[in-house]
Amino acid sequence: MNDAFTVEALWAWYGKEAGSLAEYDVLHCTGGAPRRAMFSKYIITASLGNPPSAAAAQDRLPWISVVGLPFTDQLWTGISVMETSTLRDGANRAVVPTRYLLMDSAELVRRRVEYTTLWDAVAPVRLPPEHDESILLEVSPPAVGGLTEGLETIADHAPGSTGAAGAAGTGQRRAAAVEWAVSVAALLLCGSPVVITGGGALGARARLAVFDAVVGLLPYGVRSGLRVGSCIDGGDRPPTQLAFGPRHTPSARCVRLGTPPQVPAGPPEDYRRRLSRLIEVVGFDAVTAGLRELDAPVAPADHGPLLDALGRLDPFRAAVNAVEAGQQSVQLVAEGLNSLADGEDTESDGFLRLVECGIAYAVDPGGRELHEALRRHWTHERSGPRVSALMAEALLNVVLSGAEHAMDSTSCLTRLDALWRLVEQCRKEAEVLRLLPGRTADGRRLRYAAECLCLLGPDRVAGGRADAVHALRESRRLTLEVLARESADPVRLVAWLTPLAPAAPEAPAWLRAWAVLSVREARRASQAEPRPTAEDAVHVLTATVGAGQPDWTAEAVRGLWPQLYTVATGPGDGGRPGEDGATARFPLLPRTRNRGGTRKPSPAGPPGTPDVPEIPEIPGRSPVPSDPAVSVDRAAPAAPAAPFGPPDARTLRTLLTADPDVWQHCRAAADVLSCLVGVPPVGPPWREAACLAYARSLHQILQDGNLAPFLGLLVGELAGPVLAEPWGKEGEPVVLTALLRVPHQEVAADLSRRLAARDEERRRRQAARERERAVQAQRLSEREAAHTAHLRATRRAQENQAVRQAAPERHGGTGLPTATGTAGAAGPGPRSAPRATGPRADHGRTPVVGAARPGEEPDPLERLEHAARLPCSSRDLAAMWAPFTLDLESAAGRQALVVAGRWWEKAQDGERAALFGHLQRALLAERQCSVDVTADILHEIRRLIVAGRASGHSGGGWQAGPVLREAKRELRARRARVRELRWIRLRAHVNLAPGTPRKPGKWNRGSTDR
Repeated sequence: MNDAFTVEALWAWYGKEAGSLAEYDVLHCTGGAPRRAMFSKYIITASLGNPPSAAAAQDRLPWISVVGLPFTDQLWTGISVMETSTLRDGANRAVVPTRYLLMDSAELVRRRVEYTTLWDAVAPVRLPPEHDESILLEVSPPAVGGLTEGLETIADHAPGSTGAAGAAGTGQRRAAAVEWAVSVAALLLCGSPVVITGGGALGARARLAVFDAVVGLLPYGVRSGLRVGSCIDGGDRPPTQLAFGPRHTPSARCVRLGTPPQVPAGPPEDYRRRLSRLIEVVGFDAVTAGLRELDAPVAPADHGPLLDALGRLDPFRAAVNAVEAGQQSVQLVAEGLNSLADGEDTESDGFLRLVECGIAYAVDPGGRELHEALRRHWTHERSGPRVSALMAEALLNVVLSGAEHAMDSTSCLTRLDALWRLVEQCRKEAEVLRLLPGRTADGRRLRYAAECLCLLGPDRVAGGRADAVHALRESRRLTLEVLARESADPVRLVAWLTPLAPAAPEAPAWLRAWAVLSVREARRASQAEPRPTAEDAVHVLTATVGAGQPDWTAEAVRGLWPQLYTVATGPGDGGRPGEDGATARFPLLPRTRNRGGTRKPSPAGPPGTPDVPEIPEIPGRSPVPSDPAVSVDRAAPAAPAAPFGPPDARTLRTLLTADPDVWQHCRAAADVLSCLVGVPPVGPPWREAACLAYARSLHQILQDGNLAPFLGLLVGELAGPVLAEPWGKEGEPVVLTALLRVPHQEVAADLSRRLAARDEERRRRQAARERERAVQAQRLSEREAAHTAHLRATRRAQENQAVRQAAPERHGGTGLPTATGTAGAAGPGPRSAPRATGPRADHGRTPVVGAARPGEEPDPLERLEHAARLPCSSRDLAAMWAPFTLDLESAAGRQALVVAGRWWEKAQDGERAALFGHLQRALLAERQCSVDVTADILHEIRRLIVAGRASGHSGGGWQAGPVLREAKRELRARRARVRELRWIRLRAHVNLAPGTPRKPGKWNRGSTDR
């Protein structure tokens, strides 16, 4: 690209003929006279003013101007050279001719030609030539570019540059020159002309080299419309945008060569600042090389493309733009962060975006190159707090994603582990812990922050780090939330409390309340000054109750009894709950984690109370060892408690009524607190050992002098479960003994009176029960006697009936007619007289059961039962059963259905299959029922059998399977008959040709036969 080349140029000679009094004009040009007006316009536009006299020591000719001419279809570059001559006009004035050359910019742009290179090609050309055609310029780029020459020239005029020597001095000179060139390049963005002063002794080529140094710090496409001049006369409205000239040039920004100017705020200052930082980070040569590659035409006043051009060269801006476009990568983000100096752009949104992406990539296997970049910004005093805040947000986002988007628990823990490892490498644990809960009272953020710490574990968060422990002690809300969550697992809770050292003298009072759950010296820690408050005690009790830990609840009650007593007897919401129902401010944690084990509860009561030798000790229970194989499921976090608030009696009331089992190891203390807050006491489990422990603890509590004003209330309420029914419970005397030894004679006397009244009521009720038991025995004896007499009478009646039925057989009589028109169903015999034809008066009526008179026929239902017991035929059974089917809902109908079921159970398959057919004929012929009524009766019988409602309470032999199959067979037969009748009807209306095939399955739609 730096090789020599030729470019075609159009030319014009502007001046006067010797001795002429005419004005300056184009004397010769390419194309002849037709193009003189065009060239005259270009030359006048590029004119730099009136040159000084030939005797002037500064700003001597030649004056050179280079103008970019951006046309719509192509770009042109015009160079005008005003120089001296020996000619005189008619007024004896010196003629100052101008050489003007116009060339296509395409080749110049492709070769990235500078102003000095263009001047070297134009300087040896002599005009006018002997022809009016275009000429060829030989362009040979110099070994040292104009930008380098311009920086040297600027450095020579920089203040203090003469005393610098050596490599350090050379670096300072170059830095000063670059700073000046950057500032002047930024001034061009203001839109007003810039005039450089202090360069009067410089030649034309040196001045063009200064322009190369300035414009070289702008995209190369700026040259397409930029106008520069080696010198101007200082007139108003200079035709150039960058030129050398006098200090008094109006409407221009004057800049002294070598002295950096003040750049106004806005886009110019932004360009200067970003370009300076880019040169510092990337390097001057890389920046200028990148700017030369940006050859798209752009005006200096077009700030957006100019700043975007720097963004494409700036790794930081390139990374920010890639992040905003969603095209980021690990390498881009790393380069963007590494391009920033320590503490630079800390407040910008781009810096925050890059750090967020860097944190996201740092946890990936391929993102280790970002660790050093993040560590450098994180450990800096200016950018460190912002990075810590972003890291805290990243930790919370991982937990939030795992909770709301069902992220795999393994993936969630892996990302948390990687992020926290980065925190540990930078030693920022304490700072991140302080930022996790946030500054506002956001319960949702607090819950996710606590879940994050629970997932990381106590060893990772606070193990071996004093500043992290100090941060946890300062973050009271967060630490309380973590302890409340971990209270479901004793092993993990102790692991958290161990590094926090709640029993340490420097531990805060609220943390010492938790010492009752972790150390043997719990009482000493809870009694150290300053003591835990009642609120702290309720926090601990809320955690133990919500975790369902009876042993820890007992420890909390014993170790924090003074604080809990203060809450129960305080001036807050005391007394019994109102009708609206009191609610607590501490929702309990559900038991979502496995209990890691229990500890042996101590039988001792609240501290400082005397022992009672009359009541024996509670036998110790063997502790249940903790199972190390039981792990806590972290994938589904438990619902955390609400933010802690000030406790009152309602809070304690809710805890006492939450789960009775959790108070089993401190039942006496729980009942005392319940009485004080208005909750009915539960009482001990009525077992000898449990009552002994309850009585012993209760006696110790009632001896406390602080409870003296409440002894009447306590004894009255605590005696309720003891005196309540059932009386004489196991262990009841032991509890009554403890209550009667209350240190208050009136209260003990009142309890003795209640006990005596209870005993008297017990004796009275026992006597009443004895009398009632005797009356019941007498009534039972009378009922048994009446039942025996009834059975004897029934047996006699049956025997008389059998004798009457057997009499006609012995004497050869015709026998009495039956209700169904057949002979006696009990045995063979001659047929009765035929029935009369015509309708019967009693058809459709249910026979009257039990209406037989002495000497008449037996009851029809009894005859049906007798026939069902014998091997009766299905026809006879159907004839006797038919009258009862007319009213299946009556008692007789139900009983007849049960009797028929017993026959069905013992009958053969053939008899079973014929039963419903005989029943249908009996209803149609004998009972004269309609077809629809008969079908309804049969359907209802089958429905009751299949639904299992046919047997009643007395049992029955109906089997739903055969009946259902029989009903299905009958249904299929009826459907086949319907299809056949339809076909017959169709053939009756439509004359089908013989042999017409019948479409298979046409009339079979919806059939169950398939």
